Amino acid sequence: MKAFNFQINYKLFFGFLSFITIFSCYLYKIIDGSEVINNYSGNYEIYTIDFFTTFTLLSNVFVQVWFLYAGFNHKNEGKTKFLSHTTANSLATMITVTFLVYNFVLVPIDTGFPKAHFDRYVTVVDHMITPIAFVIYVIFFMANKEKISLNQFFIKKFWTQFTLVLGYCIFAMLRGELRYGSNSDLYYKEENGEVVRNIFYPYFFLDVHHQGPLGLSGAVWFIIAFVLIVSIMIAFSYLYNFLSNIMMSKNYYKKISK
Repeated sequence: MKAFNFQINYKLFFGFLSFITIFSCYLYKIIDGSEVINNYSGNYEIYTIDFFTTFTLLSNVFVQVWFLYAGFNHKNEGKTKFLSHTTANSLATMITVTFLVYNFVLVPIDTGFPKAHFDRYVTVVDHMITPIAFVIYVIFFMANKEKISLNQFFIKKFWTQFTLVLGYCIFAMLRGELRYGSNSDLYYKEENGEVVRNIFYPYFFLDVHHQGPLGLSGAVWFIIAFVLIVSIMIAFSYLYNFLSNIMMSKNYYKKISK
């Protein structure tokens, strides 16, 4: 019973933490208005679209929905398609992409770590706490898992998460190309030879039209990012399934899955 309550409380706590953080951040930015004015020329519509269509936010929303749905339907965990081990593993891999790309690519060479206290809080929850909490739950505490053949998972299930990530990439690139072709100061602006606004794409490595960090062209960054992200997805899909298979043989897991 204690394990049962712990699992439910764990999922609900981190699910609601993620939900509250994301939507309080959006409301705060809308009410404050400074980012909308400075980066979006006061266009709340474009800001809202961009806010809710980053890979970071979408992967966090998938995870929070899974956490909350599984928290309120704990007895069905591992028994339905959405609450299955394979779905959870795919989401764990996707949120790992968010964790690694943000903390080891975007922060060091592009955006830097936020300076405002509230932005720091949001960043820590979205890019660190939620990803780590979800991966820990899926590997160590998720109920009713079944051992998975690593190669069979890759052959039969990997395409799902790959298609989701590829679909997002295509969407972001197409939207970026439409913005690039619009020739509008709303999306791109230079002053005194310096770029003061560039919101063509949600991430610098998708912008194939401009030079990226470290003096590399946008096209080179796109190739690097694509290879890196696919490699992360393959490696961590195998790793998480491998670790889950090990955990399922442990005595503690047999007790919490009863």
